[in-house]
Amino acid sequence: MQLKDIERAWRRRWVALLTRALSRSAAEHPAAPLRKVLFLRPDRIGDMVISLGVLRAIAEAREGLELHVLASPANAPAARAEPYIARVHILDRTHPRRWPGTVVRLRRERYDAVVDCMPTAASVTTLILMLAAGARERIGVAGRGNDDALTLPVPPRPGARHIIDHLSAVAAAFGVDLERTDFAPAMAISGDERSHANAVWQDSVRDGERRLLVNVSAGKAARHWPDDRFVEVLGLVQQHHPDVRPLIIGGPEDGERIASIAAAANAPTARTATLRDAFALIATAHLVLSADTGLAHAAAALRTPVVVMHRRGSAILWGLYGAPGRVLESDDETLNSLPVAPVWGAVDELLGRPSELVTHRAR
Repeated sequence: MQLKDIERAWRRRWVALLTRALSRSAAEHPAAPLRKVLFLRPDRIGDMVISLGVLRAIAEAREGLELHVLASPANAPAARAEPYIARVHILDRTHPRRWPGTVVRLRRERYDAVVDCMPTAASVTTLILMLAAGARERIGVAGRGNDDALTLPVPPRPGARHIIDHLSAVAAAFGVDLERTDFAPAMAISGDERSHANAVWQDSVRDGERRLLVNVSAGKAARHWPDDRFVEVLGLVQQHHPDVRPLIIGGPEDGERIASIAAAANAPTARTATLRDAFALIATAHLVLSADTGLAHAAAALRTPVVVMHRRGSAILWGLYGAPGRVLESDDETLNSLPVAPVWGAVDELLGRPSELVTHRAR
């Protein structure tokens, strides 16, 4: 038996055990309004960003509904600035000793409902958190093998392809009209955040020049586009669009890579001390170039045109959702097979439409 098969069997076993536990904990009760709701999202930055449109729809579904979110330390900043989210709790999976305190805080809230954020497959972690939250109602998408754990299962959306369409099904439990609601995520950036970002840009970009933000970090190595290809694209930008100035950013774990690309391309870099700093740079850019990461999803949520590089087959589920830009896919499971030509072609095409980019920048 392969290791993957063992992992899948282990997960199915735990899903079955937790589903039975939640099923036994369900009590008969009369229907009551859902006024205080916890949405589970303690995972990655991009997961929180793509959920914002669904969160907004739930929060605005009825007067008096108070929406809380359980986030991770990494993705909490994406939720904290949204006015319709009343409270953000943190679950730090790297510090198990803090988990009991988190559970106690959740229990004290006495939630009417907890929402499962995993619409396409049952999650052991999510089932544990649903049990720990102690909410009267447990809401999730049916048909994933854990229906008995849910008190309010909702049917999956017919024809759903993008992850946002899959996830939006849970909004039906709150009376949201799925067909008439726009679930595209949007993000709030404050005036102070924009001012700080503009000051960063002004250190390297002159008045009248357009701003190209290049994110070279992507978490897993399979989503790293080779350094020399970033350098080649930046050289082509400088050659064909002299009014465009790039700014290179990335995560702290990629400091050497950022410096190497910047030196080879003769391009400036910016340090993003916080995730919100990166969001603000995206909001004040004319165009973003990035692999499929949380920052690419943030660009879509901020309606900043973006060229996103995906691994084969991932764009259907995680591509742009009603946002300006271009999506490219590699020929295999890594970005190493994605050549320069299509990336440069997409960047060149968007930079060749200055009126559209300037219109975005003016907003």
